[in-house]
Amino acid sequence: MRSTISICLLAILSLSGRTLAAPEGNGAALGSNVSITAATLSISGTSSMHDYVVSTKTLTIISAIASAEDAGGLLRPDALQGFEVQVPVSSFTSDKDGLTKQMLKALKADKHPMITFRLKGYAVEPSGGGGITVKPTGTLTVAGVERPIDLVLDVKEDAGSLQVAGSRELLMTEFGIKPPTLFMGMLKTHDKVTIAFAFQLALARQAQGKKGL
Repeated sequence: MRSTISICLLAILSLSGRTLAAPEGNGAALGSNVSITAATLSISGTSSMHDYVVSTKTLTIISAIASAEDAGGLLRPDALQGFEVQVPVSSFTSDKDGLTKQMLKALKADKHPMITFRLKGYAVEPSGGGGITVKPTGTLTVAGVERPIDLVLDVKEDAGSLQVAGSRELLMTEFGIKPPTLFMGMLKTHDKVTIAFAFQLALARQAQGKKGL
């Protein structure tokens, strides 16, 4: 798999709309496309003066292999493999421009412009209220530092797509990030942040073109 720079993962209300077709063979559904059709992802934390949030609606699927014919089929173990998504660091915004600028600097956006999540595997469990709990494992790369990560996601089927939501607490220093400061050090952000995301995952069979004579 390609080496790329990593939020959240994961992942999220207007998007590039890029889709990846499943390859032929190995039980894959020929012409199936995996896509994220709507998404929001935020990084929130606290500081010595106030709470803050930076967020983005941009998340791009880089690769995906799906051995399923519809979105519900993705909930079968190992139905989704090779799943990799990227979030452009520069796409994060907030209502505090100064803090946003310092956060992008702390994330080393100039040298490592992408946050990347790569899926390794996942378990599927039933949950209350007709929902499903999915527990993925993978790697998260932020500011050029890759770390293993596990997640707990709430998933519901809705009109042929999967509604996915989750959150995860992380320490900035785990990724070699120095918590930003402002106003000559008067405002100091705390190390712990919460990554929260919600996205809609869809899978559709691609129409096959007519063969030439």
